[in-house]
Amino acid sequence: MRIFFILITVVFLSSCSVFQPKEFTSASLNEELLNLEREPISFQKVLEKNKGKKMLIQIFATYCPYSQRSFDDVLLFQKKNPRLEYVFLSVDHSYHDWKRGLESIPVKGQHYYIQKKGKGALGEFLKLKTIPRFLIIDKEGKIRVYKSSKVSDKLQNKAQ
Repeated sequence: MRIFFILITVVFLSSCSVFQPKEFTSASLNEELLNLEREPISFQKVLEKNKGKKMLIQIFATYCPYSQRSFDDVLLFQKKNPRLEYVFLSVDHSYHDWKRGLESIPVKGQHYYIQKKGKGALGEFLKLKTIPRFLIIDKEGKIRVYKSSKVSDKLQNKAQ
């Protein structure tokens, strides 16, 4: 009976573990984004464009004060990690708001607009509730850091 209780406890505790996927779902990869020229591109194509390279992905909104404050840290991170590719995904209210807001964004990289904001397959996969959000993707396209709300030592270590 005691072994049964221990087994149930282990199963219960392991089922409460934090969701840390290593790969994107096919639905999230098929999410349609817009590039700067307002042309559609799937999230999969964005990842394929950067195949064989480590990436930092930031989900943000130009109107969000927390996102705006994070860009100073991202600039420092870019200086320390120039070999990474930087992909910025915006959840702004509209394409036009995003384009207008980009004029005040100091970071350099690839910028895309998520048309469905956090409500599409990509937002659902990321369990996107707050921004900014950072991910690290390795050279094989695997997710090394799934959820970070700031540029931290954790990101720095995983980016190496």
